[in-house]
Amino acid sequence: LAGCLCFPAQGQQTPAAGPTFRVTSNLVFLDVTVLDKKGQVVTSGLTKDDFTVTENGSPQRIFSFDPPITGAKTEENPPATILVLDLLNTPSDDQAYARYSISKYLAQRPKRLSSPTELMVLNNTTLDMVQPYTHNRDDLMYALDHVPRALPYKLTGGKDWLDQRLSQSIEALQQIALQNKGLRGRKNILWVGYGGPSIPMNPADPRYEKSMRFFAHATTNMLVDARMSLFLINPEGVKGAQNPDYWRMEIFNAVTREAEEKIAGDPFVGDFNFGLFVRNTGGVFSDNRNDVDAAMEEVQELGSDYYTLTYEPPAKEPDGRFLEVKVKLRDPNLRAMTKTGYYAPEPGTKADPTPYQLEPMYAISEAAQSNVPFDSLGMSIVHVARHPDSNTVELTTLLKSTHLRWQAADDGRSAANITIAAVSLSKGRDILASRLQRLTVFSNSQDPARLAASNTLVTITVPMPRHTESVRMIIRAQDGGEIGTAELNHKTLSGTPESPASEPTLQQRPRSPGITLQP
Repeated sequence: LAGCLCFPAQGQQTPAAGPTFRVTSNLVFLDVTVLDKKGQVVTSGLTKDDFTVTENGSPQRIFSFDPPITGAKTEENPPATILVLDLLNTPSDDQAYARYSISKYLAQRPKRLSSPTELMVLNNTTLDMVQPYTHNRDDLMYALDHVPRALPYKLTGGKDWLDQRLSQSIEALQQIALQNKGLRGRKNILWVGYGGPSIPMNPADPRYEKSMRFFAHATTNMLVDARMSLFLINPEGVKGAQNPDYWRMEIFNAVTREAEEKIAGDPFVGDFNFGLFVRNTGGVFSDNRNDVDAAMEEVQELGSDYYTLTYEPPAKEPDGRFLEVKVKLRDPNLRAMTKTGYYAPEPGTKADPTPYQLEPMYAISEAAQSNVPFDSLGMSIVHVARHPDSNTVELTTLLKSTHLRWQAADDGRSAANITIAAVSLSKGRDILASRLQRLTVFSNSQDPARLAASNTLVTITVPMPRHTESVRMIIRAQDGGEIGTAELNHKTLSGTPESPASEPTLQQRPRSPGITLQP
């Protein structure tokens, strides 16, 4: 796990007098790729009546239905693509082939990509964003060409390295899910590499089991909530073979209908396998090929042409059970490829109040120490002041109100809840100091246009100990969980104006009329 983010005690949040909030239902989104008997994608000729959805065997009413977006409309609402080059789990020879294959895949695509695409690299220590979302193919190729080579030394270690590689790989998925939670629509992770290792779960060691279940339950729900599908593309290839007969795409990991029924239920029972996230998110696993670039193109198609169904899930008990979701088609010759379910909240105890859930503070900690930028909230630092007398730095951030989830109150106002944090980081991204506070942003308007046009300034002061290399500000929307970050490096901090310190508290600085902050 990432280093613990420790915050001071928090003040109580004071709500407005007597407001009543309108609570909207949480819909489950199912992005469904339909395949025929030959494994070809079906993009037309189906209606809502051709689909049935069940959760734990109970039929669900399909709330909305959208067919695949094709033709000229594709560029208006394309699914996002996250390319991940896995240098942590992949041997050096296959790393070279993976880089070559990604480059070849990009070179075969138009200069302006229809799908917004970003490139990340998982190395021995961190997940790095080397190219943010772009439609420019050449930007991605340039970034890939300048990724440093890495010796995967953790491949030759013992059990400790095995555990670390698995946790790093899963934390990478968590960071990607957190980064993309606020983006609309489907997102496809094209993970080129071996992926995390498989580790047996030992029931005799409750701490070990709890850690694995935490990874399994929390990460599954994060990927499901963010509408993400994982496509794992192993670049090992068919050694010494160039015969096209060896080329194959493993749909559903070659699971037949009969076998699929036998493995129904909680997928993380027994060995903990990174590849289970592939099946559980509606992706595919591709290996044993010498044309990895073609495999990437095929999985891109699988993740781009899909039907979107939604349903309102029934009330569930906090028992931590796996809630199995099945989508079937009226035509027996057609198959649905989608996520297989999610987990109900786990019941807590006095000793362990949130045993298998990703707590908001953990999500903030992940965002704080990550090298990846989070831009779901459209935030930017607009003012910085250093206070040498108290070794602190004051950060003022502009938060675009259009990115907040406003709730209407019956007194004519609107409110949105946020958590704001700031951390000082070392060169190794260890947390040296931190501050956190929860706030409620109020507006005197309920007009969507006026709310969207307003901006909010929030200020927080954080200690800046010796060896501080950067300061990162994090804001999390409490309603929805979207996260935004903004970061300043040491050079920028050194050049900021100095002033005497004031009391390091969060200040109320509304930018637009009618917007107020309340801690």
